[in-house]
Amino acid sequence: MNNNIKQITVFGAGNAGISEATRIKLHFPEIRVILYNRISNEKSRKKLALLQCHKMIHLSGIYQGEAIPDVITSHVDEAVNESQMIVITTTANAHGFIASQMAPYLSDGQIILIFAGGIDSKLLMAKKIKKEGCTADLTFADADTFIYATKIKKLSPSKVEMWVKAKKEKLYLSVLPSERMPHVLDLLEKNIYPDQFIGCHDPLQAGINDGPGLHIIGIIMQRKKIEAQEDFNFYLGLTEEMTEMIEELDRERIAVARAMGIRDCPTTRDFLYTAYNIPLTEAGRKRSLFDMVHDKGTPYYNPPEGPIRSPAPKKMNHRYLYEEVMTRVVPLYYMAKALEIDTPLHKRLIEEAGKILNRDYFKEGRNLDDLGLSPRDIQDWQATKKRFERSF
Repeated sequence: MNNNIKQITVFGAGNAGISEATRIKLHFPEIRVILYNRISNEKSRKKLALLQCHKMIHLSGIYQGEAIPDVITSHVDEAVNESQMIVITTTANAHGFIASQMAPYLSDGQIILIFAGGIDSKLLMAKKIKKEGCTADLTFADADTFIYATKIKKLSPSKVEMWVKAKKEKLYLSVLPSERMPHVLDLLEKNIYPDQFIGCHDPLQAGINDGPGLHIIGIIMQRKKIEAQEDFNFYLGLTEEMTEMIEELDRERIAVARAMGIRDCPTTRDFLYTAYNIPLTEAGRKRSLFDMVHDKGTPYYNPPEGPIRSPAPKKMNHRYLYEEVMTRVVPLYYMAKALEIDTPLHKRLIEEAGKILNRDYFKEGRNLDDLGLSPRDIQDWQATKKRFERSF
């Protein structure tokens, strides 16, 4: 297999997509970079036109410089054709639609790299692509979360500036088919993501590894302040009660993973250590999640008098709630049901999110059928995954 990437497509012109397409072009000018964004309304049409009118995009924060993708387009065929790697940076609830959209233009050998795909965008996208009649030999890879914390600092006719606030040291990566993990890791290492990923043995592990508690419990438990549109640091607003709930959510998630034979599933404490090198212990004692979240070494931290580094949302209809419930909490809940494991906090969060946003997330969230799986597949996952990958 060829280990040189000549062309990459980034799907999604949001905070992550614009930043990543620009960063890749800045650091690897020899790679042809395409940034794709669909036009669904007048707002997205204006945004794309604004990006296309500029000759440079500026990066500030941990990366300094200016570059611009070679192509910025809303045409799927132009975006997908001849790209060795397609990087998905959109919210996970859009991944099924994206798969159907790109299916007619995919070809043998392409790798679809998904950031923060929940449980489990690889399986969902593979099913959707096959349903559209695509028979291309594809490789899917997904990282548990996104590498960078990014924000659009300025998007105007005069300037586009992206702020890259922080970088995670390591991410977990799953691959489908799993046997292609060495090739994918080698490709990423040699081209655009040196020393970035920890390979997982199980195709579901990266999705299950991504604990959603910081966002979901954080937004639900801080609802009053958010609905009042207060200015505050979202993560530093987490109390000890909230972090204890996050750890309970971790325990439910890890119990399901272990019942499926998936080992070494990290807690939120482990995530902070792996991603940001926040110490797990202090003076020989285990640190609480509360202390780790409030550690000065996190990218969330700011002095009380300083600018807010992690501003809270101004509305409850935010991806922290709807996306993470739909694509992380709901599928884990259905996996637990198949295994006859009680997950009361997962159930409560689905119910609470539904009440807040007036939606039925038990119906709207990802279920096993969306992933091409049955309850019996989950009950005997170690055998299922071998059969599943052979049929893939």
